[in-house]
Amino acid sequence: MLRFDKDYWPAIGLGLSQIIGYGTLMYAYAILLPHMAEDLGLSLSGIFGVMSLALFFGGFMAPVSGMLTDRYGGRFVMTIGTVVAGVALIGLSKVTNQYNLFALILIAEAAGMCVLYQVAFASVVRLDLRVPSQRLISIITLFGGVASTIFWPLTLWLYNGIGWQETWLVLGVFLILTCVPLNFFSLRGPQIDPRNPPKAQQSEWPELSGPARRKGMLWMIVSFLFSGYLMGGVMTLWVTNVQDLGHTAAMAALAGAVIGPFKTVGRFLELLVSRNLYPLNTYALSMALMLSGFVTLIVLGFTVPGLMIAAALYGMGDGIKTIARGTLPLALFGRKGYGARLGWINTATMALNASAPFAFAWLTQTLGGQASFTAMAVVISLAFLAYLFIPDPRRPVHETA
Repeated sequence: MLRFDKDYWPAIGLGLSQIIGYGTLMYAYAILLPHMAEDLGLSLSGIFGVMSLALFFGGFMAPVSGMLTDRYGGRFVMTIGTVVAGVALIGLSKVTNQYNLFALILIAEAAGMCVLYQVAFASVVRLDLRVPSQRLISIITLFGGVASTIFWPLTLWLYNGIGWQETWLVLGVFLILTCVPLNFFSLRGPQIDPRNPPKAQQSEWPELSGPARRKGMLWMIVSFLFSGYLMGGVMTLWVTNVQDLGHTAAMAALAGAVIGPFKTVGRFLELLVSRNLYPLNTYALSMALMLSGFVTLIVLGFTVPGLMIAAALYGMGDGIKTIARGTLPLALFGRKGYGARLGWINTATMALNASAPFAFAWLTQTLGGQASFTAMAVVISLAFLAYLFIPDPRRPVHETA
C-alpha cells in the first residue's frame, strides 16, 4: 500500500519538473527538427547529425553536475541549469544556420545534464527523508513517463498554429516559469552525509567488492550503452519512422503519445513491488518488454492495432528501464559518490548515444523506417547479452569473479 506524507513531496515536485524538462529538452526535437531542416536547407540526416554532435559534447557536463550535486546538493544545480536551458530554447527560435543551431542545442543539452533524471536522482538521494531511495527514484520517473504523451501532441499543435520559431519561444519561457520554482522549492530540505545515511535510506543489499566491482561497472556500462542508444533514436525519429510504415503524422504522434502512459503503467507496477524486486531483475524485465515492443512493431507495425500494442510494450519497458538506470548503480556500488558515478556513466553513454539520431536517421533515409526499427531491436538484444555478465552481489561467488 502506498502512503504519501511530506517526505514524498520532493520526489513529486521533481517528477513534475521532469515532465516539462524532458518534454521541452528532448521530445520537442522529434516534431520540430524535420520542419527546421526544410527552412535551414538541411537534410533529415544532416540536421540530426548536428543534434548528435551537440548531444555528444553536451554530455560532458554530466560528471560535473553529478560532482556538484554530491558536494552541495542539487537545489542550485537544477535551478541554474533550468534557467540556462530555457534561454537556449528561446534562442532556438532565432536560428538561421547549422552553426548557431549546433551552439544552442549544445547549450540546452549541457544545461539538461543539470536538470534531468541523473541530477534529480542524485539530488533526492541527498535529502534527509524517511523514504527508501529506490522508492523516491521510482516516484520521480512515474511522473516523467507522461512527458511524451503531453509534449508530442502539444508541440505538434503549437507548430501547426504558430510555426517552429514561436514554438521554441513558448517552450523556453514555459520551462523557466514552471521548473525554476519546482526545482528550487522541492530541494529546500536538509542534506544527509552519504557515508552515514538514515536507516530508511540504507540499502538492504550488499555492494559489489573486489574484482567483481570493476567487472560489474564494465558490463553495466556496456549494457547501458546499448539500451540507452535507443533513446536518442526513438525520441527523435519515432514520428518519421512510423510515417514510413504507412501511417499519417497524426497517427504517428498518437502512437507516440501512447508510450508515455504505458511508461507510467510500468513504473507504477514497479513502485508497487519495488521493496521485493532487485534492480538487476528490474533491468532484465525492462529489456524484455522493449524487445517485445520492437518485434511487434516490425511484424505488425503497419496496422494500427499492432502499432499501438508495440508502443505500449516499448513504453512499459522504457519506463522501467529508467528506474533501473538510477537504482542499479546505487544497489551495486553504494551511495557514496552516487551523483558523480551517474554523471560518468551518463557521459560514457552520451558519448556513444549522441550518434544515435544520425545513425537511425541515415537508416530511415536509406533503407526505410522498418529497417531502422529492426536495428533498434538488434541493439536492445545486445544490451541484454551484456547484462548477463553483470555480477550479482547477493551471490557470495561474486567476490572471486
